Amino acid sequence: MLALDDVKVSYSNILALRGVSLHVETREIVAVIGPNGAGKSSLLNSIAGAVQIVGGAIRFEDSPIAGKSPEDLVRLGVSLVPEGRRIFAGLSVWENIRIGAVARKDRAAISQDIERVLETFPVLQERLKQPAGKLSGGEQQMLAISRALLARPRLLLIDEPSLGLAPLVVDEVYRAVGELREGGVTVLLVEQSATRALQFADRIYVLNTGAIVMSGSSDELRNAADFEDAYFGYGTSSQ
Repeated sequence: MLALDDVKVSYSNILALRGVSLHVETREIVAVIGPNGAGKSSLLNSIAGAVQIVGGAIRFEDSPIAGKSPEDLVRLGVSLVPEGRRIFAGLSVWENIRIGAVARKDRAAISQDIERVLETFPVLQERLKQPAGKLSGGEQQMLAISRALLARPRLLLIDEPSLGLAPLVVDEVYRAVGELREGGVTVLLVEQSATRALQFADRIYVLNTGAIVMSGSSDELRNAADFEDAYFGYGTSSQ
């Protein structure tokens, strides 16, 4: 479904991604993990069209997408849940969800999709009229995912879904993501928590200082003797 070939991203002549290649198959859950500053958000933003690449190629369903706008990519079936959620705090929960369908005109189907995401995240049903800024961090993450789903993505990109959340809330978020995959959505997510990614993803790429330094199935990486060195960088042995 998705393929990156030697992708480079630069900020002020500093390479944030130094030739990243990876692929995601249909209905996989693939995680990209790595420490702070590894380039994880730059990776997702480049796929979503929020950051322009300076080298390499990105293909979605065999078509090149580098250079397309985020709006065009949403219409093609690629939605991003950004780091920090970026909800509209002054708008209601319902209004935030509805914004995800701004490019759609099939009103009856939109209503059905809203019902579907509220079944996935029932706590949001109880808070539909509340300002989104009054939600807890976990509820805001659920809202951000719900908003992205209203675009009917085939590929959902999620940036740091567990960031700042209590473990039980993270469990709930990941449960819902697993249900999305069962419903046919392909997921590429980035995580700082290697433990969570190893528990959840089908395959994992380890990103460090802008480059993929290791990849494989969760089982392969869990048992790899050099996994910790790859994640933290050579010479570091503790999290």
